[in-house]
Amino acid sequence: MKGIELPVNVLVIVAIAVIVLLGIVVLYFIGFNPFSGSISLTSLKNTGCSNFSLNFDCGRRGGMTTGGIVIPTNSYGYTNLLALCQGQLGAADEAACRQVCGCS
Repeated sequence: MKGIELPVNVLVIVAIAVIVLLGIVVLYFIGFNPFSGSISLTSLKNTGCSNFSLNFDCGRRGGMTTGGIVIPTNSYGYTNLLALCQGQLGAADEAACRQVCGCS
């Protein structure tokens, strides 16, 4: 009986494929995600404002203020809509933040 002979270039290709697959598995387990960049300011504003206008009818329902609207965790350090309005969107106070969101 004769053993199976593989050309050297096939062995090299298989070795490279195994290394690449191991690298992908390692990146998966350490939580690497190339698409999870920071959330944009526009996205944060849209999320907070839509929550404020749709769920609380621009503050008319439940007496909610923009300061009570929690926004997603972000790299800017803002935890609520009012802080985002004041820090990045040029709103000086609650009324100006409501205007940024399209509420009168």
